[in-house]
Amino acid sequence: MRAFTFSVFALGLLAACGTNTDDMAPFGAATISPAEQAVTPANPLQRPPTLDLPPPTPGQGNRADRR
Repeated sequence: MRAFTFSVFALGLLAACGTNTDDMAPFGAATISPAEQAVTPANPLQRPPTLDLPPPTPGQGNRADRR
């Protein structure tokens, strides 16, 4: 009886080591990645009239920082 219990336990552990990730989807192991090809811009991209950067202003915050 002990050998049977051990073999069932070992078989369960071996089955848990599978590489098929589709079986793990109900357990939250599946990751959903965004489809990069499905993203489209709302407006066509436009080139700015000049490529010059504005000069830095002393005492001002960073214009690129959202805080």
